[in-house]
Amino acid sequence: MKFILCAALAAMCGLAGASVNKCVDSEGHVLLTDADCPEGSVAEPYVERVAAGTWAAPGVTPVPAVQAPRSRWADLPRPAVRKTVTIDGATLKTAHQNLLMQDELHKQRRLLSSR
Repeated sequence: MKFILCAALAAMCGLAGASVNKCVDSEGHVLLTDADCPEGSVAEPYVERVAAGTWAAPGVTPVPAVQAPRSRWADLPRPAVRKTVTIDGATLKTAHQNLLMQDELHKQRRLLSSR
């Protein structure tokens, strides 16, 4: 089964590399096709020229790049030094005790309200 799948994929890859024929008729009209040129037209070699770093569909003129406007916040002064946040052990212990006391208070209120 794997062999059949690989053979089918290899056959499809061969079909994907179709060439383009450039046909020019007697009036100078150009026809780009993957089939043979029609009668009365001359086949010429077709070379697609694309500038480095750009891509454009045939017949479409590329739009020149325009610089985006700067944000009004871009020129604000930035703080020179950022303060690092550190929490010592005593602060953590105090916060833990505070939360335990709040939990105990809420438990007592629930017991009183349920009576």
